[in-house]
Amino acid sequence: MNDQTDVQPAAPATAPAVPPPGALSHPLSWWLRKLFACNPFYLVSAALLLFSCYRISVDAPLLSRESARLLFNFSAVQIYEVLLVFVAVFLARRRLWYDATLLVGLENLLVFIPFILVSQAALIDVPMAQAMCAAGATVAVLRFGTLKRYFALLNLPGRLLFVGAILLAANVALPLVFRHFGETKIGVHIESGPAYEMNESTWLLILPALLALANLLPRPQAVGTLLPQHRWLPAGIFSLWLLVTGVHVWGLDYVYQFEFRSELFAPAAWVLAWTAFLRFPVRSARLKSGLLAPAILAPWLAVGGGGHRTFLVLCALNIAAYSVARLLARQRLAGHLAYASGLMLLPVLPETWLQSVAPGTDPAAWVLAGLAGYVVFWTAWLDNPKLAVLGSVIFGSVIAVMFQDRAGVAHWAVQSGLVFFLLHSLRWNDAAYPGARGIRHLAGLAWGLASLAWAHSATGRFWMPLIPGALVLGTYYASMICQGKWRHFTVPAAALLAMLSGPANAFWAALDAAPVGLLALVGSFLFLGFGTLAALTRDLWHQPAPRTIVSPTPIAAYRDPVSGH
Repeated sequence: MNDQTDVQPAAPATAPAVPPPGALSHPLSWWLRKLFACNPFYLVSAALLLFSCYRISVDAPLLSRESARLLFNFSAVQIYEVLLVFVAVFLARRRLWYDATLLVGLENLLVFIPFILVSQAALIDVPMAQAMCAAGATVAVLRFGTLKRYFALLNLPGRLLFVGAILLAANVALPLVFRHFGETKIGVHIESGPAYEMNESTWLLILPALLALANLLPRPQAVGTLLPQHRWLPAGIFSLWLLVTGVHVWGLDYVYQFEFRSELFAPAAWVLAWTAFLRFPVRSARLKSGLLAPAILAPWLAVGGGGHRTFLVLCALNIAAYSVARLLARQRLAGHLAYASGLMLLPVLPETWLQSVAPGTDPAAWVLAGLAGYVVFWTAWLDNPKLAVLGSVIFGSVIAVMFQDRAGVAHWAVQSGLVFFLLHSLRWNDAAYPGARGIRHLAGLAWGLASLAWAHSATGRFWMPLIPGALVLGTYYASMICQGKWRHFTVPAAALLAMLSGPANAFWAALDAAPVGLLALVGSFLFLGFGTLAALTRDLWHQPAPRTIVSPTPIAAYRDPVSGH
């Protein structure tokens, strides 16, 4: 007997129940729990601290002296930051990673806030400002030393602390330096003088250099799975430092009454764009190429308000950077953007430079010529006959516009377009493009007729058609020798026709001026020679048809059609 085991029948598959639409909404208590889980109390606490500093600085009844209000706010912020560090370490010891990391973020957001107060203190009492700078720097170093030692799991690499030390030194020095140059400043919104130059240098050089320190940070790398060990933490902390530093520099502009212009932010935007390209981790090649584009927009922030020098420098830097990206990083888009940056340079170059090359032209004409040259280059690089038509039209139009004041420019433009088209046709694959051979024949015929018309015109000279003809003929032979095969014979035939258009026109002019009788006599001798030559060579070019011999009908075979006999 066979042993059989009981097999439980499979339960029938049932579709999951779809909750009704009203069941997807959550009650208010659920949303409140989610909100409190994010611990918004810390954020509200920091916001209230900043608001209290503002109110104390403007409320005279609390503290009558302005220096006392500054010291009170400075001390309150320092004590608050010390408490943030101690509470963060305490929560980290209890493994409350989210709250501890949130407090670390608040500490890094407020770390340079005291030095904004120092900028105002420097206007009141320089020794007090110096003491506040020293105290603020010392307490900041102690706070970060405490975090590094007692919050060991925090992703706080040594290079980040080194960069932070540089930013701390800059925030300490800027209020004192601005105060020094402010002693010689007279008036508001000035446009010259040592104080003005210092402000310009801060925005155009110092702030971009501080932003470039992001490239010294270690590559994003997670040191663990906990929240304080995430890979984005160093970059996030640096972003907070830089944000507060930018606010500090803007505060200095406000305190010392300098005019803020978009040009001042252009170098920092340029550094930010290239830093994003170098540091932003992406896996998609298209997205990596897309990160190249923002840098070309940064110089436009310097347009207007006398920012031509900044625009010029940033465009030149873009040309160099894009060229390096094209050569080393193999980014094709970088080559196009380098050319575009070069075109952007033309409107801001000294006008005397452009006039020395092509008198009577303006920067707009040079930009249009550059764009046209870019299109012509890429149409010449590709072997599509349709693009050859576009390139020849654009090339001829550029010649007509650039030299519109020259005599006979229309003929030079037509010659340039047809020469470009015929040279481009040397790269065609006639089998892949139906009708390409016929278009080449028509272009060669049109070139020959245009050359004859040019030589016969008032501005034409005997030697002029020889230049494009010799260029095409030489290029044809060089191209065929390199390819190792001979084809496209329409091109050299058209080149020879163009080169002979000058002698043909001169010969026709001589015939037109000669007496009719003399021409008739010459014609008679010529036709006599042609007839003799035809007679001598008839066997070569004419084969007579063979004769058919018809044999006579025999008499016996003849029958009368009437009688039948």
